[in-house]
Amino acid sequence: MIRVLKQPEPRPPAFDFDKEVRQPGLSALAELTGQPPLFRRRGPRIAKRADRIEDLDASVLRSYAYWTRALPVLHDSYGGICAYACFYIEPLCGPTVDHFVAMVSAEHRQAYEWGNYRLACSQMNARKRQFADVLDPFVVEDGWFVLNLGTFKVEPAVGLAPEVDAKVRETIERLGLDSREYQHMCRRYFDSYWSPKVADQPVPLWSLERDAPFLVREMRRQGRIREADVAPRGPVAAARQTPP
Repeated sequence: MIRVLKQPEPRPPAFDFDKEVRQPGLSALAELTGQPPLFRRRGPRIAKRADRIEDLDASVLRSYAYWTRALPVLHDSYGGICAYACFYIEPLCGPTVDHFVAMVSAEHRQAYEWGNYRLACSQMNARKRQFADVLDPFVVEDGWFVLNLGTFKVEPAVGLAPEVDAKVRETIERLGLDSREYQHMCRRYFDSYWSPKVADQPVPLWSLERDAPFLVREMRRQGRIREADVAPRGPVAAARQTPP
C-alpha cells in the first residue's frame, strides 16, 4: 500500500455529487425513519423501517445505493488505482466503492459522503468488508509497506514502531497482500518489464508506473529498474533538463 491523496468532492459541471448522491441518500434515510423526504421525487414514499437512523439495518441501505452513481467519477479521480492493491482496475473488471467506515456501523450517513469512499477492486472490497483492522489508505505513510521482490509478498518495513508494525501486519493479512494471487499479479507486471515475451520490447516504465505504482516505487527503491530509466541526477543532469 501507498499513501492515497484524498481528492476533492466532485462538483458541477463534471458531476454534482451533492445532488446525485448525498441528498437522495439523506432523503432516503429520513423516509426510512418516518420523516418527510428532503425534496419531491417521483415514485411512492419509502416505508418506515426504524425510529432512528442508527437503528437501521445496513442491508436496507443497499436498496438505496446512490453511491454507485459516483463510481465513474471515483475511478477517474483516483486514476483507476485500487486504494488497497495499488493496481489499475479496468472499468470492465469490477471497480467498486468501498465505504471505509462500513455501512454496518451506526454512521449510516457516511454511506453518502464522498470522503468515506475508497476506490477498490472487488476482491479487496470483499476481503475488507466491515472489518476495522485495515489501515486507511488516506492516512497510511509511504514506506510502511514494502514489497519483497524475491517472493513478491508485501511485508512491513523494518524499524516501524510496534503499534504501526502490528497494524501493517493486520492489514496485510486481512487483505491478502501476501496471497498467491497478489504475488502472481506483481510477478506478471515485473516480468513484463524485465522478461518481456519479445526481448527488445519491454513494457515502458511510465506505463508500468501508471498501472502498478506501488510495485514501481519498490523497484526504484531497491534499484531494480533499467539504467536508461534511472532519472539523471546532479548539475550535469540538471543542465540537460533546462529548456533552451
